[in-house]
Parts: sequence; structure tokens; C-alpha cells
Amino acid sequence: MDMSTLGEVVRAGGPFASVYLDASHDTEDAAKALELRWRGLRDDLARQGADEDTLRAIDAAALEPLTGKSGRALIAAHGELLLNRPLPRPPASDTARWSRRPHLLPLASLLGPEVPHVVIVADRAGADLHAHSDGIETNTEVHGETHPLHKVGGGGWAHKRFQNTVEETAQRNAARVAEAAETLVSGLNARLLVLGGEVQARAAIREELSPRCREILVEVEGASLSGGTDDESFDAAVQTLVAQHRYAEEHDVVERFAAESGREGGLAVQGMEKVVEALREANVAALLVADRTPLGDRMVFAGDDPAQVAVRESDLRALGVDDVEPQPADEVLAVAASATGAEVVITEEARLWEGVGALLRHT
Repeated sequence: MDMSTLGEVVRAGGPFASVYLDASHDTEDAAKALELRWRGLRDDLARQGADEDTLRAIDAAALEPLTGKSGRALIAAHGELLLNRPLPRPPASDTARWSRRPHLLPLASLLGPEVPHVVIVADRAGADLHAHSDGIETNTEVHGETHPLHKVGGGGWAHKRFQNTVEETAQRNAARVAEAAETLVSGLNARLLVLGGEVQARAAIREELSPRCREILVEVEGASLSGGTDDESFDAAVQTLVAQHRYAEEHDVVERFAAESGREGGLAVQGMEKVVEALREANVAALLVADRTPLGDRMVFAGDDPAQVAVRESDLRALGVDDVEPQPADEVLAVAASATGAEVVITEEARLWEGVGALLRHT
């Protein structure tokens, strides 16, 4: 997961309430079950010392159900909700933590790498475009010309001119859709463009797209602007494509780490001390954490600045940092990665000394 998008959260003053809960709405009593789960977590946060203003800031978002099996991540501080992120699946267990720093590591595990993507559902008269980034969906409609758009039977020169006019209208509409898609892809730096809808409309739009967009384009059968039985299978296909991209990008990071680890002077380190030092120097491109590593049991030292981290208190004191205290490594490492723009990858593939590794920006 690219943690750089959480920079504003980690630089807000703590302490923070961090909540991960099952927000599924797939049974008749889902709303009541969600209320009970949140009530238990709320009481737990209060026992840990959370103030009432911060708990109230979470209340409404925590009780908002999501469709199907899903989860929600919530972070708040000083009476303000800082993060409200739907999760594609529920967490393994509901958790609530009140701490000096936000608890961000579960986000990397539950979300994986962010895959900004654009989905187009088109017909010959226009399209609906859905842009996805940072857990937010932005919808755009393109309305093209509607007359003339339908060919009719007949013959002669007048008929041929009419048929040509129909094709020209459809092509102009396709150009408008392609232009809107180009704008969204560029704005998001999207890594996936999915095109669905009418076959003829897809072909016309594909012709109008730039090489950059065609490079990331995947066409998927099904879906229509009028809705129908194919829409669910289309949505499932899009989700599968995004998941495949997530896995491929995580796998690429792990493979680069393995290659650099095997090279003398390579851009990879592992073990708590070396990783923490690289984070302090803002020299981590990707932080790797072995799945199921109990980092919360390991304490490291941190100062006020999110990047002021060390395995020894004396290391920070030597840098002139006065306000130093031990904090759980699972909080400190993820926050430092966010503050310095590093990616975080939770992996089962790599064997990591002390459960952590880092792909460096430079030697």
C-alpha cells in the first residue's frame, strides 16, 4: 500500500483512536450486530482513555453499513474524524486502539497496494465513467449526440449519406468519451482502464484512445448503461482485475527486494535496527513486513516527528531529540513509512530477519 496518502493523518497531533471493524451488511440483523460491535469497541476505547469528543466523532461512521462482506477503518483524534476508509473484506477481528500514533499497519494488510483505475460503461450515445483512487469513487457522465444514431433500411444515395452521418455521430460521441477517460487516467495516474458496454461503442472508443490509455486498457464483456443481469458479473470481473494488479505489484516489490538482497551493496536491508535507521533517514522506498509478525510486542523509540525513530533511546538523544518514549513497532514503522512516502507491503513470500525489511531509495 502507498502510505504517502496518509501524510496528513500521521502529522495530526495525537493521541489517536484507531478502529478496524466488520461493517458487513449481509444478514437481516446486520445493523443491530454492527451497533453491538461498535458499542463494545467504544467502551474499550473509553477504558483506554479516549475522550468523549473523539468517540462521538466516530459514532456515525462506525454505524454506517456497507454492502455485503466488508470492513471499515476509522481514525480520529481531538474530536475529529481523520480517516474513514471502507475495506474490501472484514478484518480478522475487530480492534480498537488508543495510542500516541495512529495504528496504520492493518490498512496495508487489508487494502494492499492502491490501484488507481478508471471504469467506462459505454453505448453509442455516451458513457458513465467511474474513477477510483484512495478509496474514493468519482462518477462522470458523458452525453453525446443522440440524432442520428440508428441505421434504417433502404437504398440509394440519400440512404448512404444517412448511414454515414450515423457513423460520424457515433464516432464523435466515442471521441468525447475517450477525451473524458484520458483526463481521468492522467489525473489519477491510473494503472488500469476497464472498458465495458456495447461492442460497437467499445471499438470506437478504443480507436480514439491514446497509446498510453490503450496500454493499460482491458475490455470486459457485460454491463450496460440501462442496467441488467450482466452488471453483477461485470463488477466482479473488474474487482478481479484490480485484485490481480494488486498482487502483481506486491509480488514485484518482493522480487526486487530478493534481487537486491542477493547483490553486494544492493538496495535492500532487513532486521529492525537497519530498517528503523533507513526510515529515520527517509531512505525507504518500500517497507516489507512478514505476515503475522507480532510487531506490537516489540518496542522502539520515537520522538514528536513521525520520522524520529530508533531502536535505542540514545540514538535519538544524540540527534537532539528531547521528547523520546518507547512505542509499539507496529505503530512507529507504519507511521514513519507514511511520513516519508514509503510503500508498505505485508508479505508471506519473503523470509525477513526479525520480520521486517526495506527496499531502499539509494545506498
